[in-house]
Amino acid sequence: MGPIEHDATHPPRAKGAAEACGQRGVSLIEIMVATVILSFVAIGTAEFFVRGRTGFDQEERKRVGVQLAQEALERTVALPYPQIDAWIEARTVGTVDYTIAVTSQMNVPEPDIKTVRCTVTWNATPTSERTTSLVTLVYDN
Repeated sequence: MGPIEHDATHPPRAKGAAEACGQRGVSLIEIMVATVILSFVAIGTAEFFVRGRTGFDQEERKRVGVQLAQEALERTVALPYPQIDAWIEARTVGTVDYTIAVTSQMNVPEPDIKTVRCTVTWNATPTSERTTSLVTLVYDN
């Protein structure tokens, strides 16, 4: 078979720049592989941000728990020595419920000294509970 002659019914085909250099277009398989790779990167990035946010929320709850414990100890220690006793309180900060429990031990570690402990408890997740405790000693003047 001989070469095709160009006539009015078969005009010559113009070559594009890519075809002139011996390159071809991107295949469907290459696009799919690139899409899968980008999907894994996007999922990993999203997971990173979700875990970061969860960690931030847990640390914020812990910070609030410590602050509540400090406030409870300050209130308790401000009382006259004979009135320092155990008490419990529920408090909600934002959407988190905290339980504040103050206990007092007389003559520990020595006579005329009370050991006052404040324990703050909250739910970190629906199945796990977190606690922070602060302790101070109060001397009977």
